[in-house]
Formats: sequence, C-alpha cells, structure tokens
Amino acid sequence: MAARALGVRLSLAFAIVAVLTIALAMVMVGVGVQRQFGQYVTQRLQDRADTAATLLGSEYERSGTWARADFSVLAQFAAGEDLRLRVLGPHGDLVAYSVEGGMVRSPEADDAPRTVSARAPIIVHGRYVGEVLIATTSPGGLLTARDLAFRRSLLWMLVVVGLVAAIAASIAGAAYTRSIVAPINAVTRVAAALRSGDRSARTGMNGEDAIGALGSTLDAMADAIEADREAERRLTADVAHELRTPLQAIQATVEAMQDGVLPTDEERLSVLHDETVRLGRLVGSILELSQLERGTAAVTLGPLDPAAPVEQAIEGSRALMESVGLTLTADVEPGLTVMGDPDRLTQAVANLLSNAARYTPEGGTVRVGVSAEKGTAVIEVADTGIGIAPEDRDRAFTRFWRADPARARASGGLGIGLAVVREIVERHGGTVALDGVEGGGTVVRITLPLVTAGSA
Repeated sequence: MAARALGVRLSLAFAIVAVLTIALAMVMVGVGVQRQFGQYVTQRLQDRADTAATLLGSEYERSGTWARADFSVLAQFAAGEDLRLRVLGPHGDLVAYSVEGGMVRSPEADDAPRTVSARAPIIVHGRYVGEVLIATTSPGGLLTARDLAFRRSLLWMLVVVGLVAAIAASIAGAAYTRSIVAPINAVTRVAAALRSGDRSARTGMNGEDAIGALGSTLDAMADAIEADREAERRLTADVAHELRTPLQAIQATVEAMQDGVLPTDEERLSVLHDETVRLGRLVGSILELSQLERGTAAVTLGPLDPAAPVEQAIEGSRALMESVGLTLTADVEPGLTVMGDPDRLTQAVANLLSNAARYTPEGGTVRVGVSAEKGTAVIEVADTGIGIAPEDRDRAFTRFWRADPARARASGGLGIGLAVVREIVERHGGTVALDGVEGGGTVVRITLPLVTAGSA
C-alpha cells in the first residue's frame, strides 16, 4: 500500500514537472516567435513602403508635379492587405491617400488611419519630393488579418505540441516510476516474508543502482540469517551428539551400580568422575567458542611481542610432548610487535600444540616458529602427524570436526580447538590456514599484522 502511494506521488510529481517544463518552454518559444514575427512584419511593411516610394518617384519624374501625377499605379498596391497609403508633398502637405478600390486626391476627407506603421521618402534625382506613409487598418496593429490568422495557427500548433509532449512525458514518467516502485515492492514482499518465517524468500536483485544494492543487501542479510540458523541447528545437533556418549556412559554405569551388576568401588567412581570432567570441559569449550563467535568474550588488544605468548605456550606443552614421546623444537624471532591479547594468543598456540600432540605418532616432531613476512608476524606450528586431506582443510576449523574421530575421542579431543583458534585469530585481525607437508604432517600458519612504534 505504501509503495503504491509512493508510485502515485512519483507519477504525479513527474507529470507536474513535465507540464511546468513544457509550459515554460512554450512561453519562451511563444515570446521568441512573437518577437521574430513582429520584426518580420515590420520589415515587410517597410519593404512595401520603399516599393511604393520607388513607384511614386517614377510617376513624379514622368509628370513633373504631384498635381499631374497618376496615382492609379498604386490602385492595387494595398488590395487585400488591410493597408492604407498616404502620400505627402515636400512640405508635408497631404497629396493623396488610399481608399477602398483606389487612391483619392486631397483635399477630400481623409479617413485613413493616422497610425504610421512604415514610411519612406520619395527621392527623384537626389531631390526630396515627398514621403509615403503606410498604416494598417487591422485590429492587430502592424499585423494584418492574414498575419493574425497565421499567428493564431502557430500558437495553436505550439499548444498541441505542448499537450502531446506533456502527455508523452507523463507516460514516460509513469513507466519510470513503475520501474522504481516494482523493485521496492519486491523488497517489501521479501522483508514481510522473512518476518513471517519464510527464510527462503529472496529478491534476486543485483543491480548497481541504489535500489538494486538495497535488494542484494537484503538477500545477503537473509543468507546470513539462514546461515546463522543453520549453524545454530548444526550446533544443537553437534552438542547433542557430543553429550550423548558421556551421558550414556554415566547413565549405564550408574544403573549397573544401582542394579548391583557393577560394584560401587574406586574404579567405577573414577570412570564417572572422568566422564563428568569431560562433560565439564566440553560445555566450557562450547560456551567459550560461542562467546568468541558473538564477540562477547574478553579480548584485550595491546602492543606485544608475539614471541612471549608463543614461548609461554611452548613451555606449558613440553611435559605433554615428552609424555607422548614427541620432540618439540622452536625457532622464535623476538622483537616483533603486534596488537594482541597475550592470554588469548597463548591459548591459540597451546590448542595447536595439543592437536599436534594428539595426531602425531610417537617419535614424531613438532616445530614452532615465529618470523616476520611481508609486514606480518607469522606463527607456525608444524608436525609430522597423520596430516589432513586437502579436501578437509576448509572444514578443519569448524566445531566438532576431527581428522580421526575414533582416535580423538579416545584421547579426549573435543573437536573444538581449531574453531577456537580461528575465532581468536580473527578477533586479532589476522588469518589462520592449514597446509600439508610432503611425506605427511600438517602446518598451521597464523598471520597477524605487524605494527610500527608510531602506530602502536
């Protein structure tokens, strides 16, 4: 309804602008035509006066005096043009004037119009012998009846052309308005459908104009909403799946103990305790990941040397590496500066080292490096483990994904570590990527932008 009202207002606005523009153009053209036409008529009357003066001059030269002059040469001069002629002598005395059907000599009554439209001197051999005056009896002044009829037809033609142009401009404006209102209606319908729960509604618009950009933005927003809803559904399913196994183990153990199938001893209580601890870690990790994804987790950025949190993570992981029979090496370049949270960066590197320990067979090697590369600080964790297939590297940073599900669950992996790493790195304005190593193994590269002393 609102879009229809907008269309009516736009169409009316286009019509008003078109009519006003054409009316202004008509007025300007009419004034210009009137001026040019008036100049044309004035020049035409002057030409008639000059022609009459030439004829009268020839007659005066033949007769030698106005008293013997034959004015019949002008009998048909003004016929049909609403013109009246007056011939004056050299002293301004009236010699003759025109009436219907011919010329009349003075001193008979002169009823010719006194308004002079054009005049021309009569010259014979360089001597001024008189003057001819031309006046018009038409109501239009300088314009004769024929001139007035022509002017009326011209003005009517301008009016008709203006009306046709106004109608054409209004139709074009209405069509253009429809082209504007139609996509607005589409955006409104899609927004209403999304509000009603139809998450598949899209405008399909991809134009570069403002309305096309609005439609494509709405589609992108709908896609993002649908992706978020899908992520929520997937998270719910993943959490239910991950919680089911430890809960079933706890339930089975408790029921067996209640039924007397299993004794209530230290061993059984230890199993319950381990599963409860695992549930606690899983819930805590899910909560932390959710907070990082929503941007509510505390991340305090400040200038720091990335070597410090990396070395702290290395020291915290040495005992783990030794317990599983792995060799841990480090090549850390000090003196770099990034904007980061030391605790979060330590957590990210520790997660990578924990994954490397989990997926690297005994006797393998885990290498940690920090270096500068093209204006960035690169933190690299490489191992000689089972590796990740190229087609799985894009999915490796999603929650609950495992390279070897059976091995990870048996060793206590939650499948959330890499997802947490990605969120931490992105909160630092960096990127994280996986790569394979020839002969097996995985390399994880964290890239953080370097800052200079002035910008820090």
